[in-house]
Amino acid sequence: MTASRSAGAPAYVMGYFRSGPGQTHKVEQLHYAYSRDGRRWYELNGNQPVWASSLGEGILRDPFIGRGADGRWHLVFTIRPMGPSIGYAASDDLMHWTDERALPLMAGVPDTVNSWAPEFHCDLQTGEHLVYWASSTGLDLGNSKHYAASTRDWSAFSETGLFFDPGFQTIDASLAEHGGRHYMAVKDESHVYEPERFPHPPCNVLAVADRAEGPYTLVPGFRTPDYTEGPEFLWLADERKWLLLYDYWAYGKFGVMESEDLIHWSEELDERRVRFPYRARHATVFAVAEPELARLLARYALVAHYKTTTYAPVRVASAEPDGFLHDAFAMRTVTMQIRPESLAGTQLLYDEGDACNGLALRLRDGRLEGVVCSSGVRLTVAGAGGLLVATQWQTVALVYEEGALRLLAGGAAAEARAPLALVRAHDGPGGYGGRFGEDAFGDADGRAAFAGAIRHVRIYSVPLREADVALLERENGKE
Repeated sequence: MTASRSAGAPAYVMGYFRSGPGQTHKVEQLHYAYSRDGRRWYELNGNQPVWASSLGEGILRDPFIGRGADGRWHLVFTIRPMGPSIGYAASDDLMHWTDERALPLMAGVPDTVNSWAPEFHCDLQTGEHLVYWASSTGLDLGNSKHYAASTRDWSAFSETGLFFDPGFQTIDASLAEHGGRHYMAVKDESHVYEPERFPHPPCNVLAVADRAEGPYTLVPGFRTPDYTEGPEFLWLADERKWLLLYDYWAYGKFGVMESEDLIHWSEELDERRVRFPYRARHATVFAVAEPELARLLARYALVAHYKTTTYAPVRVASAEPDGFLHDAFAMRTVTMQIRPESLAGTQLLYDEGDACNGLALRLRDGRLEGVVCSSGVRLTVAGAGGLLVATQWQTVALVYEEGALRLLAGGAAAEARAPLALVRAHDGPGGYGGRFGEDAFGDADGRAAFAGAIRHVRIYSVPLREADVALLERENGKE
């Protein structure tokens, strides 16, 4: 784990590959998700890859991304075929990856079978990057230990040496620094190859050292739950708290623990407090600055952006069986800037779908109201009066997240929940600034046009948080 320079509200990115339980349904390429609290993660790019490796068999597993001493992002990952090399690439923006190559860091170690789950620790004072990974030598994968090498420029490396060998097999190590000491979470792999000698199921254990280079000694009494691997630390600066995320690879889910000192840990968080992308595996998690997150959201979550100021209803979807504003969704955000000339009566701001499956936002007698319909079940939410001011520009947002509907306006939020999930496909026309058929509120009488101006209408495939909407408002103010 490498600390990242970030500013503004907390913002975090996850990189991962995908597979189902027990390594089924594999999509072994780089995927992204984002979070504002480190516990609830929302997939970007529709949970599809954002980058694919061209090395070897084109396999990218176990990605680790961190900012280097040069200020750039560096990615290391597991490749195939197995052997002495790990994968590497670099980026300035987390979107365009260059300098891709295989790093044969185990080439000088005889009989290397594999080089798995690489990561690195960056010392910003010395400019050194300590790269570490798991390798087995000999005839098979039954001799896994951790090795390491260091570099300043990712071209010249020190001689590879043994990094961690606690007397049992280890893979999937991750480092964090706290209070002047260095902590390693690492998977105890011994049961997989020697079940009679090591009857305890695989899990992650903890080790500590005074220096990143080690030597590390095990911390007694700490284990993550059985059948877990891929541990990753994440520092939540605003909460002054560490998270440890780990992968139940055979069950297709993640677990999370919390700590203030990396020594005393909570029980695993209730599954209702966390959310991970479907089929995400072996994730890397790191902090980013808010402008970096804004660019990622614009690239991988923004479905449409209508910048132009308009004064009449704008239809953006016709009556069709599928496609834009017709497909089913479980998450959606609509944001816009509005300048109402009048707050009276009913005025439609956004209209998608119909009273069976749809989403809509309206102004009614001075109050904002939002609605979502799923298979005829309707969930509404209303904002407080007095949040909107006539003749002034203001940002409003309607957010749907798997059964939760949030309305954001004037720095205030209102939320309602219902046992909904998927909003099914809908074939009616849609748009903004008026009504285009039967709306999700169940009304179909007239256009109910918005009396005022609308600009910067954005539709996202993720449920934006309040900090995201505030970030968009700042970005709009720069234009």
